Amino acid sequence: METSAPPPSSLPPWYCLRAQPRREAVAAASLITLDGVSVFYPRVSYLRRTRRGQRRSMVALFPGYLFARFPLELSKQVTYTHGVARIIRRGAELVEVPVAVMAELFTLSENGLIQLDDPEFKIGQEIRVIAGAFTGTEAKVVRLAPAKKRVAVLMEFLGQMQEVELDIASIDLHDSNPRKRLNKSAR
Repeated sequence: METSAPPPSSLPPWYCLRAQPRREAVAAASLITLDGVSVFYPRVSYLRRTRRGQRRSMVALFPGYLFARFPLELSKQVTYTHGVARIIRRGAELVEVPVAVMAELFTLSENGLIQLDDPEFKIGQEIRVIAGAFTGTEAKVVRLAPAKKRVAVLMEFLGQMQEVELDIASIDLHDSNPRKRLNKSAR
């Protein structure tokens, strides 16, 4: 006998949960163990340049928040789950996340993980040197050499502006916040 999925109206609504500070992942892992609770914890995965080379990092798309779908009678159990601070409320009522908002979040990534590509450098862009003799120096890109995987940057050196060619692996965007990169790529 074949069963079909229940109509959307019979599913419980989505709620936004506030996690304890820096414990979104703990809250998501604890909520998954509860019967009747679905969890959506969107994260951004990106390549971060460090002195030791590129490392993949992961951060919450909405720091301090995650989403859960559950029947109203489980609200007390959800509130007291390890890692959860509270369910977002308006007065005494729980605030339901609109279905359209959740649908948009699911279109970004079904499994909750959004992969960001390595940033592309452009002429005029502000960068920060993260490896080599000029570590910590901020500069502006003036020329690209993609075949050699290098960029020429204009930086102040010994009191004068000098053009220096650097390896792409030794620089990063001036503002390397992955959430801001996600917003720019969505435009």
